[in-house]
Amino acid sequence: MGLRKMVADFFDLQSKTSATDAPQWGQTRPTGMSMELTDDVLKDMYHNNGIARKLVAKPAEDMTRNGWRIVIPDDEQKQAQYQKALDNLHLTTKFAEEFIYARLYGDGFASIGLQEINATDNSTPTNPDNIKNVAFVNAFGPQNVQDYELNDDPTSLDYGQEASITYQPTQTGLMTNPAVPKPVMIDKSRYFHQTFGRIEGDDYGNSIINTCFDQLKIIDSAQYSVGKIFYELTLKIFKSDEIADMSDNERLKLMSRMASAWTTEGVAAIDTQEDITKIGTPLAGVSDIIDFAWQALAAASNIPKSVLTGQEAGTITGAQYDVINYYDQIKSQQQNELKPQIMQIVRYLMYATDVADGSEDPDGLSWDIEFNPLWDSDDETNSKVLLNNVQAASAAITSGIMDPDEAKTMLAGQKGAVKTSANDSADTKLTDQDVQKYQDLMKKIRSGK
Repeated sequence: MGLRKMVADFFDLQSKTSATDAPQWGQTRPTGMSMELTDDVLKDMYHNNGIARKLVAKPAEDMTRNGWRIVIPDDEQKQAQYQKALDNLHLTTKFAEEFIYARLYGDGFASIGLQEINATDNSTPTNPDNIKNVAFVNAFGPQNVQDYELNDDPTSLDYGQEASITYQPTQTGLMTNPAVPKPVMIDKSRYFHQTFGRIEGDDYGNSIINTCFDQLKIIDSAQYSVGKIFYELTLKIFKSDEIADMSDNERLKLMSRMASAWTTEGVAAIDTQEDITKIGTPLAGVSDIIDFAWQALAAASNIPKSVLTGQEAGTITGAQYDVINYYDQIKSQQQNELKPQIMQIVRYLMYATDVADGSEDPDGLSWDIEFNPLWDSDDETNSKVLLNNVQAASAAITSGIMDPDEAKTMLAGQKGAVKTSANDSADTKLTDQDVQKYQDLMKKIRSGK
């Protein structure tokens, strides 16, 4: 087991060096130089810092956690066959890894392994007529990606598009041939590339840890300080005239015995001229400082504090608009970043000769990818939404604005703040008897009987 790195923040420096030499907080950040961390430091923080790990992994896991399904309205049997082929590739795990690499290092990749009728090189563009099946999808990071071709001409139709990447494997995996293999060029049709935080002029993306480094240091310092407060929560002072005549060793021995005896509330037998005082550390304002640290990290990372601190996944209350906005952001990323990748895999499966009923043109079918709901509201919020909808429908019927059929349509179309299943709430059918039941219920509520 190798040596572990020592991490020292400015509190450590102030406690281990002289006050004149210790840098202050504003002086610890380098000026005139890049704040970007090396890949080794990023990897170490991901392994050893739970908060940094959550910043990286949480959105990626939320994007893929509940999965997705292919929808072919005209052929349920074919839909089931393609869904099975998708499930066999374990894409939820692979794509989560790809987006974790992107958030951790700035760039994440996933290679597409194709079984072909006539085997071709990875640098060759994929021929749809030559696909037998999709064998695998493997995620990998940017550490061994040597180069990639990118169209940086803003007047081109393919502006921002990649043509290929060059990957350098580090080992063959074979004991009989330990030599380092040659670089591999992979055509764009055989891999996916997700980038995070890259702007024009950047060769590579930027890690979320780089973006939130200052906020992570504040949290780290806050944890260190709180630990010291716990350790020094109370100070006990023993006053006695005999202390002055003790040697250093006698004092240390006395303090050790007293600390051992008074760790918990104990009993002390002392002279009338002696005194014991217990001084507690003031905690006023500490919680506000800790809240500031979390709010700063939430603002920098675009992840709400309640999500960062471990709220139950996918369940929210009606007042948590920041959490709703977070899941809306994840939904947008699903549509803009994840869905195109899934659709490309499905197109390859449709071209494949060994999947479903054989090769067919994806453009000749009516199909789509639908994501399963990301979240649900708690029971109390669902009850309030239902009650509000029923009250609105009853009031509309009573005032003559709507008839029961129109109210039924309105209730069937109300989603409130939540979509609770893969089916839209408009699929729920309400009968005239249901509407009448709601009317009778509201009359009882108004009359108090």
